[in-house]
Amino acid sequence: MTFKDHFSKQAADYAKFRPRYPREMFEYLTSIAPARQLAWDCATGSGQAAVGLVAVFDRVVATDASEKQIANAEPHERVEYRVAPAEQQSNRITERRPDHGRASVALVRS
Repeated sequence: MTFKDHFSKQAADYAKFRPRYPREMFEYLTSIAPARQLAWDCATGSGQAAVGLVAVFDRVVATDASEKQIANAEPHERVEYRVAPAEQQSNRITERRPDHGRASVALVRS
């Protein structure tokens, strides 16, 4: 599958103007997740959801296929950003920190 990068050209503006997600969404995710150690934010873009997830999960792995999106992502000490398409990450989320087990929730947007 070839990645069609529609966001890198305007990655800085995307990070600046993208609306935040409501805290209630993240609270709901914790209510249905089996644990709160690890969440995966797939297609994170510039990380708005990743930073929201880390408010309710111990650690977040946030992936995006766009290097420029990740370069403009909001840094957080408990968010690990990775440049990679989703299909290359589903089994690799925990390989760098296996002590955390599997992700309890995966947030995926298209």
